[in-house]
Amino acid sequence: MTLFAVKVLAFFITQSVAILTDALESTVNVIAGFIGLYSLYVASKPRDMDHPYGHGKAEFLSAAIEGTLIIIAGLIIIYVAINHIIVPQPLQQLDKGIILVAITAIINFIVGYISIQRGKKNNSLALIASGKHLQTDTYSTVGSSSASC
Repeated sequence: MTLFAVKVLAFFITQSVAILTDALESTVNVIAGFIGLYSLYVASKPRDMDHPYGHGKAEFLSAAIEGTLIIIAGLIIIYVAINHIIVPQPLQQLDKGIILVAITAIINFIVGYISIQRGKKNNSLALIASGKHLQTDTYSTVGSSSASC
């Protein structure tokens, strides 16, 4: 959540739609991660009187919520981008914005590396996948920062 806040701060400092895109993508990841984790917990519950076929549909609901979040983030990005086309706003303080975003990228990469190492140690595909996802996010952050220049 802190990394998201830093990315939002970088957007407000720079007014870069590319940085906003990265911040919103981080938001979707965080929320979807929590919802996904909770849906796995619910889906693992045994059948009961109210759910004779189990709780597996919780995962479908989680996927639907994640899709909705992606659509909302996309609409926000489109809205801000169109606003910037209609009323052009010069990029500001790119040096500070890029430094902030670079810090978040480095932290994401390190946390991803640690997650991959722990995943290998504990034979956890979920940890390895999460670590690779974080490292991939690092590359998209670098790309969005480059687009801001």
